[in-house]
Amino acid sequence: MIYEDQFTLSLLTACVMQQNQLLTQQNAMQRELMDRVDAVGDRLWRMERRTATQYADQVGANKRVAKKRPLDRVQSAARKRSGKQP
Repeated sequence: MIYEDQFTLSLLTACVMQQNQLLTQQNAMQRELMDRVDAVGDRLWRMERRTATQYADQVGANKRVAKKRPLDRVQSAARKRSGKQP
């Protein structure tokens, strides 16, 4: 009876050790996967930020150009009124 108990105990110990090893591997895989997901999230955030910045720059540039146009027209009209030709 003692030998049977020792055999059962050693078999259970081997199974628990194997399960522990499997769980350790799964944890490592999950950490690696989470790191990759974080890296992709960071890249997406940077891309969105870059796109938003480019859009804001484009809108700002369009506003600056739009502000300059009336001034150019006013200056050209003033030149025509004064008789000066460019």
